[in-house]
This record gives sequence, C-alpha cells and structure tokens, in this order.
Amino acid sequence: MDNSAAHTSADRRTPREKTTSLAPETRTLTFSGPGAQLQYAILMALFHVALNRSLFGIFARGLGRIFPADNSALIGIDGAPPFRVSLNDGYWTRFALWHQTYEPEIARLLAAAAPLSDLFCDLGANKGYWTLRASTRFKQIIAVEAAAKTFSTLKANVGHLPNVALERAAIHAQSGQRMTFVNVANSHASSRLLNGGAAGEDNTTETVYTRSIDDLVPAGQPALIKLDVEGAELSAFAGATRALRDGAVIIYEEHGSDPTCAVTRHLLEQPNLQVYCYEDALLRLNSVAAVRALKTDRYKGYNLLAARADSPLLRGIVQSSPYTDT
Repeated sequence: MDNSAAHTSADRRTPREKTTSLAPETRTLTFSGPGAQLQYAILMALFHVALNRSLFGIFARGLGRIFPADNSALIGIDGAPPFRVSLNDGYWTRFALWHQTYEPEIARLLAAAAPLSDLFCDLGANKGYWTLRASTRFKQIIAVEAAAKTFSTLKANVGHLPNVALERAAIHAQSGQRMTFVNVANSHASSRLLNGGAAGEDNTTETVYTRSIDDLVPAGQPALIKLDVEGAELSAFAGATRALRDGAVIIYEEHGSDPTCAVTRHLLEQPNLQVYCYEDALLRLNSVAAVRALKTDRYKGYNLLAARADSPLLRGIVQSSPYTDT
C-alpha cells in the first residue's frame, strides 16, 4: 500500500523559521596509557592504506595480538561522557575513531527529540555509544543488549550514569521467551537471534530471554527508540503496538543488502504509520521504490524512522527539521 495520502498537517507547510541544525562535533580523545596511544597511531596509519572493509578489522585484531588486550581510547563527543573503544575492536576503531562522524542522522534526531520527550530507549545498545551520547539530553534512558559479553562492556561504559537503566535481553514480539542468540565471530555488531538453521562456522551461541518494546516503555510516554536488532525488526515492531499508539518514534535499520526492503514494505502497509529518513534533510518515504533508491551501498545499514501520523513527537521532529517529501 502507498501511504502518500496519509499526510499530517506538518507535512503540508511552508518553510519554518526554526530548524534543527547541528554544529560540528567537538571531540576529545584520551588513552589508557602511552602504549595505547602508540597502538592508536599505528592503527590509524594502517587504516590509511586499507583498500577494503575487511582490512579494518584485520588490522585492529592483528595489532591487538601484539599490544596489551586492555589498551583503549576514550572518545568524548559534545560533552557526553567518554566512550571507551578497545583498540582491538575492528568495528568501533573504524566507526568511532577513524570516521569523523558516526551516524549523524541519529545525532540530529536526538537533538530534535530531546526537548519533546523525556525517554530514549537504546535497544540493541551494543557497547553504549548512543546511550552515552543521549545521556546529557534525556532525563531517562533504557539500554538493552542481548549478548552477555557485549552487555558486560555496556555496563562498564554506562552503568555509573544515574539516568540509565540497563537490561540484558533480546527485543522481540513477546516478553519472556527463551531464545538462542548467535555471537558472530569477529563482528559483535552483527550478532543476532538464531532464526532457524545453523549458527555458522566459528560463531558461538548463548541463551537469552526476550522483552517487548511495549513491556519496556511506560504507558503514556512517547519515547524516542533506537532499534538495532539485526534481522528481528519485524518482530520488534510487532511488540510495539501500544508504544507506537502512545506516540513513540522508532529509529530502525533498513539493510542495504535487502532489495525487497522487507521491513519498510511492511511498515508502509500499515495505514497509520509514516516512514522517514534523515540525511541532509528529513525526507518522507511514501513508497518502497523511494526506499530502494536510497540504498546505494549493500553493506550499509540505513537508519529510518517510523511513527504514527498522529504522534506529537513525530510532529515536533518534523517541525524542527529541514524537510522534503517524495
């Protein structure tokens, strides 16, 4: 179904006087010791000659076998508490240290939503990058991570913050189900629930219990929710009916490798939901074709947001953001 007819009054407006625009990030970088600073310098030099994506991880893990395993860099962005990056971590050394910005569209959404909502939910929080970034903006944060080892790091990074509640669980349609979680070798950011078939060579599995979004988000509270659940998006949305009705805005990942755009296709078929992306401006997506046109990199996850058309939080985000319509 094409949702192009389901425009809110905020969609049909003249240019606004006030929009959300972020100043360049301010970044601080410190190290766990002189050896870590040396390891970082060598790693950044190697990253300069990385010819493909896989080399970033190979370089980080390779140096990690030479230097102490606990060597780390601490990066602080825009006054948020520092995020600790293990220098043998092929994902975060690339995206938090090598790249100058990481998912700037989420930073824009945090800035736009914070004056309108007290609650941010980081579901699939990994090691806490966005929990830390949000901690200075939102009164309350719920951070959920399924993998036991990653959750331990998350707790070390954010557990001291008084406005953060932590839970180890997998986000799914219903709470309390016992499921198998796959830890992907050399790629903690790709770990996922096992959905039939084998876990894969070199991967390990563990048991985790599920939680639904409706059981996490207090009733009547319009939350900004970041959802990063590696293939379980449809199940997660199935467990968010009440939260969406209460005005939640959910940021989710549309995988570049999925030409069918299965998650967004399903959401566009729901009569009350609207879908947007936020690159240089907030863009209303009215069709699967519009989503497919965005996806130029099959290795990238594209952050989109979905909410009911009558969500005051969505309306506030739209009104505070540069906007175009497909």
